[in-house]
Amino acid sequence: MKKTILSLFLMVFFSPMALAQNIQIEFPAFAHKTYEFTIFQGDHTITLQKGTIPKDGKVQLVVPEEHKGYTGMAQWLLTNSQTGGGLDFIINKENFSVTCLDSVPSTENIIYKNTPENVFLLANYQKQAVLFQKHDAMLATLRAYDKNNQLHIAADKEYSSIKTQYVALSKDLAQSPLYAAKFRQIVNATMGIGSIITLDEIEKAKNINNFIVNDLDFAALYTSHHWGGIINAWVQLNAAVLKNDEQLFKDAQTILKRLPNDKIYTDFVTNLTRELTAVGKDDVLFGLVPEIKNSKRLLNYDGVLNLYQQDLTGKAPALVITKNVALERNKDSHYSSVKSKYTLLLFYQSGCGPCEQTIESLLKNYNDLEAKGLKIISISADTDEQIYKNTANQFPWTERFCDLEGFDGVNFKNFAVIGTPTMYVLNGNGYIVKKITTTQELLSWMK
Repeated sequence: MKKTILSLFLMVFFSPMALAQNIQIEFPAFAHKTYEFTIFQGDHTITLQKGTIPKDGKVQLVVPEEHKGYTGMAQWLLTNSQTGGGLDFIINKENFSVTCLDSVPSTENIIYKNTPENVFLLANYQKQAVLFQKHDAMLATLRAYDKNNQLHIAADKEYSSIKTQYVALSKDLAQSPLYAAKFRQIVNATMGIGSIITLDEIEKAKNINNFIVNDLDFAALYTSHHWGGIINAWVQLNAAVLKNDEQLFKDAQTILKRLPNDKIYTDFVTNLTRELTAVGKDDVLFGLVPEIKNSKRLLNYDGVLNLYQQDLTGKAPALVITKNVALERNKDSHYSSVKSKYTLLLFYQSGCGPCEQTIESLLKNYNDLEAKGLKIISISADTDEQIYKNTANQFPWTERFCDLEGFDGVNFKNFAVIGTPTMYVLNGNGYIVKKITTTQELLSWMK
């Protein structure tokens, strides 16, 4: 008998369910709907649970033992509803409940219990929303009336008060230990909202940039479901508004040093590499390559991370022609046949807008470039032979290659090409001397 009682005790108190975190959901309006319960790591979504909501609308969501330390956003999503629906909430080692007995859930009728995180999240969202409603009303009044008008004077006073209140609200977020506070800062940044209210776009951009570079909690960002969005927004902010590549380089170095673990470091470098390539910030990216390679923090070299495995600072990798669908007269061409002062390696893809602009500019300036001792070798990422030939037919240079392997082609991998167009300048001895972003940059360099 004692043995039976002991066994029962162990089952209750040491079972996976007992150790796991539990969230009690009660949404009768969603009865009979199917759902998924997910969490986030970087750009990846992890499904923890699937099921069908019973007639009474009560569901127990379980964070399993393997994710018991997870702190971040979670989603409970309806998967068979034409109108969508579900719930976003914070998981932070709290066992709590969420209830909505109304037929149409809203922020006013969803009730959280035993979860300071989610209560704070909702309250802060509502407080900021009210403040910005007042802000918009006062700003409209300021723009509608002359400065000497009494309504303008009164609105200006209230507007100044609103800005002061918002600074205080921002300080509360910065000082709070809750994940909810960090998440609210992240959401604000995705919306172009910093820690101050200003109509000066440069001042606003600098404020948001300073937050991302120096204050953003990247561990919190990693589980926020805004990982890729923030990195994209940060690079776009610098490319379109701040426009200071030297500072962007320094800020990227600062962020890299702040990343808390190698997994987050690897995923950040992956996203950063894609984003810098997309906006043509090759000089910034290649300036970071030595530091990233020497950090020894990358967990793999998959995809775009191949860039950090290749050595593109000395003699260029050999151009490997395993298969070539170029025009008949070019089939015997090979890398070593090009004798010139300089060689431009052009990696491109037909139909790529920036590629077409680059090719058009190269064609326009081809005679001048050739006269200055530059020869061109083009390598295409096309996977359709006819499309490739339609584009290559217009090239006056004879060294044209395509193996129909796309970005998986050996030369694209050897030269760590992650986007097109990509251009390298080689000297007469086959050493890489410069990575070029535009034809104009090439022309200026060759003057």
